Amino acid sequence: MQERPSPTGLQRGQGCALFGLGVAAMAVFVAPYVLGPIGVVLGIVAYLRGERRGLWVAALAVVCTGFGLLLTVLPDKFVSN
Repeated sequence: MQERPSPTGLQRGQGCALFGLGVAAMAVFVAPYVLGPIGVVLGIVAYLRGERRGLWVAALAVVCTGFGLLLTVLPDKFVSN
C-alpha cells in the first residue's frame, strides 16, 4: 500500500521544520523570549515526526534567541545619557 502524497508536496514534519525556521529567524528581531522557545518546540516536533533536520532547527532557534537577546541588551551599553 502506497502513501498518498500530501497536497502541499511536503513530507511529514517538513511543515513544522519550515515554520520553526521562520519563527527562529523572527526571534532575532521580534520578541526573542516568546518566539525562540516556539522555534525550539517546532524543531523538536519536526524531528519527532521524522524530519531529521528538526534538531538543526531547534539548535538554530536557540542561537537566534541568544542573538536576539544580545541585540536587545546591546543598545543599553552605548547610550550616553
